[in-house]
Amino acid sequence: EAEDGPGAGDHALGLPAEVVEPEGPVAQRAVRLAVIEFHLGVNHIDTEELSAGEEHLVKCLRLLRRYRLSHDCISLCIQAQNNLGILWSEREEIETAQAYLESSEALYNQYMKEVGSPPLDPTECFLPEEEKLTEQERSKRFEKVYTHNLYYLAQVYQHLEMFEKAAHYCHSTLKRQLEHNAYHPIEWAINAATLSQFYINKNFIQKSY
Repeated sequence: EAEDGPGAGDHALGLPAEVVEPEGPVAQRAVRLAVIEFHLGVNHIDTEELSAGEEHLVKCLRLLRRYRLSHDCISLCIQAQNNLGILWSEREEIETAQAYLESSEALYNQYMKEVGSPPLDPTECFLPEEEKLTEQERSKRFEKVYTHNLYYLAQVYQHLEMFEKAAHYCHSTLKRQLEHNAYHPIEWAINAATLSQFYINKNFIQKSY
């Protein structure tokens, strides 16, 4: 429904004014419920039940609204918005997908600027303290989430025929995959060669591989 889309301005578009941590039992309960809603949403999308998936992901974002820039919630929020971006892409509503994905990118950038520490991964929400992830593993997972965001944005810009912007995001994705050692060599090489051809055709040879 229209009020659940990113144009509603409550959970997707627009950056939070400040970092609010989910302190206290009520806030922590909201975060745990958001994690459950997220996993339900992803499960529905994986089984091609897009409407049900959307409903759960939107509920997830509503629960996180106040805390979406916090250490405990930022990764979950970005992952929920990324999945909504994918969902709307599958519906061929590319501009709605773009809104969610650009919001994720902006949230990542604001979090890294204002907080910066590796955030909690959603998988940790129900784990005892002694089983929580290391800072290094948290950072690795969060950066992977952001790399996926850039990859999805590249696809969206390609669909919108914003080819130079798509190439820029594809370049950023490939660069990050290489830096974080998170890639399949053959697939990466094919994508890099394709991107190089684009820049050669555009006479941007200095950016080519």
